[in-house]
Amino acid sequence: MRSFFQVILATLLFVLAAVPALAESYRLLPQDRLSVRAMRWDPLSASYMIWDGVSGEFALAGDGTLMFPLVGQVEAAGLTTLELSQMLELELSSQTGMAEPPKVALEVISHLPVFVLGDVNSPGAYAYHPGMTAQQVLALAGGPIRPPIQFGANNDFQIMRMGGEMRLLSTQIDELEDERQRLKADLASLQEEGIETGTDAAPDAPGGLEGEILEATMNAREGLGERIRDLQEMLKEQISSLTIQLELRKTQIENVSRELENLNQLKEKGLTVSNRVTTMTNLLNDLESKRLDQEVALMLARQELNRAERDELELDDKARSDALVQLNAVERELAALRTRLDTAASLHGELAAAGLLSEDDIASEVVIEYIVTRAGGTAPRKIDGTEAVQPGDTIEVVRRTIVTSN
Repeated sequence: MRSFFQVILATLLFVLAAVPALAESYRLLPQDRLSVRAMRWDPLSASYMIWDGVSGEFALAGDGTLMFPLVGQVEAAGLTTLELSQMLELELSSQTGMAEPPKVALEVISHLPVFVLGDVNSPGAYAYHPGMTAQQVLALAGGPIRPPIQFGANNDFQIMRMGGEMRLLSTQIDELEDERQRLKADLASLQEEGIETGTDAAPDAPGGLEGEILEATMNAREGLGERIRDLQEMLKEQISSLTIQLELRKTQIENVSRELENLNQLKEKGLTVSNRVTTMTNLLNDLESKRLDQEVALMLARQELNRAERDELELDDKARSDALVQLNAVERELAALRTRLDTAASLHGELAAAGLLSEDDIASEVVIEYIVTRAGGTAPRKIDGTEAVQPGDTIEVVRRTIVTSN
């Protein structure tokens, strides 16, 4: 019958293999790279152990297949990480004939990048993350190219586009302000307990999309922290169990050693046979071997616990560092946009003072279009900015100016 500790371990491995609903909606694509952690039941230590020959990093081939140790080639593209881990558990159990099925946890660690070209400031390849939209790809590429605003007494076209350019800059500033508010709210939530944050009240969480991003970020971080703490508790239980088993094993060894010593004395006096001494010697050697295995298992469990405790300490530090880097970039972009808006507003005032603007002036609106070419030879198609992209997509950004009447 399984011990309570085994049940806890199996349950925790299942939880670690599963991910939140948003992540599970991602289905594997060719050339995705996976981190695989496999564990097998060790009857000697009565615990699950890392399966070194099976664990490691693997990549899906261009045709979407995965070559996996002991299993061979499997069709992985189109599956979620949970579905693939369950498939590998079944295949490993079938191939090895283990009494206790192995446990497999998967994590996608890298994807093909997305490629951006067209009317952007920084075309090139950018790292993909699940759920990335065309608008976010544009942001990574530095936003759309914006020609410098120039005016002259006879340049009617530049006068027409003034209103649209100013509205565009204002919209971009508003969006960055929301992002800055989200980052500051996230940093406030990461503030360590007991540290003074000043007299200012904590920033309010933003609404809309940025508010949803903040909530998802905090939930994901909290979920990861809970899983790390669950792993720590499991490892502490394993260490406690192994410590008790090791003490019992040492007691057995001491008893057998004393009995063997007595038999050797009787043998010297001719009061016992050599076969009995040999049997007792083999038993002692077997017990010593098992004790060594338990000591190795205990050492590995302690190493895993130290690693899990370090991961918990680094979780908030890394999140804080990432948020500060993003906030710094947003602040720089905001400063640049405000400078451009102030310059445009100043020129607008000069034109108004010179009598070059009237209520009948026409303005221009800038429209951004996204054209995606997907890996696999599909024809290019136009997509909305909020549509999710996939690894390997090529996104062409087209900036169109549409002149409309006021």
